Amino acid sequence: MPDDENAPDVYADQFLITSGVWGIAMSFLKTPPHPTPGQTPQSERQVTVRMSLQHAKVIAMMLRKQLKTWERETNVDIVIPHEVYNQLGLSPEDWDTLADG
Repeated sequence: MPDDENAPDVYADQFLITSGVWGIAMSFLKTPPHPTPGQTPQSERQVTVRMSLQHAKVIAMMLRKQLKTWERETNVDIVIPHEVYNQLGLSPEDWDTLADG
C-alpha cells in the first residue's frame, strides 16, 4: 500500500514532455516567484514521471474526461489564452474535436 503521508505534493506551472518508442517522460517545473528583471527565469524541476506510452494515453483520456465532466457540471469553460495555443502549436478545436469520453 502506498505511503501517502510521505508522498511528495508538488505544484507546477510548466511542463516538458519527451517520448520515444518505449515510453514517455513528463517533467513538471515551477517558475521562481521573483525572477530577476531582464533575465530568463530558471525554472525548478519539481518531479519527472516516466511511464509507458499506453499508460500515458490512458491518463490523457481520463484527464480529458475529468475536465470535460467538470466543465459540463459547473457550466464553466476552462479558458486557455490564444497565446498558449499558439506557443504549443494547438488550437481550441483540438480540445473539441477529440472523441467525447
